[in-house]
Amino acid sequence: MITRTSPVWLPPPELLPDARSALRGAAERQPAPGDGLGPVPGSGAALRPGDAEPLADPREAVYDAHFGVARTSRDPARTLMRALLRTTAEASAWVSGEDRAALHTALAVCGSSAPAPVGAQAGTATARWRAGHRLFFALTAVTVVALRDATARPVGRHPGPAATRDAAVLLRASAAAMNATASFAPHAYETEVRPSMEPPKERDGFSGLWSADHRALVRQLGIWGRAHTDACPAGCVPGRALGAALADVHAAHHGICARFVGRGPSLLGTGADALHTLDRLAVSRGRLLRPDVAPPPVPRRREAADHRRN
Repeated sequence: MITRTSPVWLPPPELLPDARSALRGAAERQPAPGDGLGPVPGSGAALRPGDAEPLADPREAVYDAHFGVARTSRDPARTLMRALLRTTAEASAWVSGEDRAALHTALAVCGSSAPAPVGAQAGTATARWRAGHRLFFALTAVTVVALRDATARPVGRHPGPAATRDAAVLLRASAAAMNATASFAPHAYETEVRPSMEPPKERDGFSGLWSADHRALVRQLGIWGRAHTDACPAGCVPGRALGAALADVHAAHHGICARFVGRGPSLLGTGADALHTLDRLAVSRGRLLRPDVAPPPVPRRREAADHRRN
């Protein structure tokens, strides 16, 4: 039985499958009675905290621990699908109808149907923050699988269009997960959520850049972008869809930052203006898809203060 304190198990990024068919095959396995999310991977014995295989990078291990994530190498596809179903069920208790639809579409891409919501509408800001991040990690991992599929099984020299379109769907669901993650008042972020990620509770510089799943996504976006540039320098519909979905993720992230932080400093500590730091990262991530195109200048946002007041 899953409890609120049990970790969400994810595979190490290096062990993610390179085909969407692996996820769909895992989704087809019948769930066991009990929690409704299927048996634990492997022999059927319950995974316990002592079974965890912490990531080698100490910052990534700290990031996992903060959000209640444990890693296992046992049956990566099934582990990932179980995590995606569990985290979707948790977040579905409070997400908007539009965001829930995006999450359900992502599950369909992975060959699964939507689980029943678990938990209650209410919850502390920190609980929503952490549950939403766990959902985002699972969606990031399945996006990596789709991108790997696109480059491991290209059509001619071109990254697979179907897998690329699926990656775009999954990125849009990631934007929906971000919306769910931050569905609480700015005051709660200032007084409850942000202090939980600052010293002395966490290391200085605690940041989403410490996420192992984000690291894997950045690497895979670069692989996709180089392959696409070589095969399709003029661009194509699947490529534009992927770029637009990546921009949606940035827009959702920017909205959260504007609402909670405004022009204040980020936890990362690389500058006084968190929004400008985020925009620089967005330009860098977008360029991964089109390394042959000169990057646009990083915009200086003027609306951040207005966002924060609202």
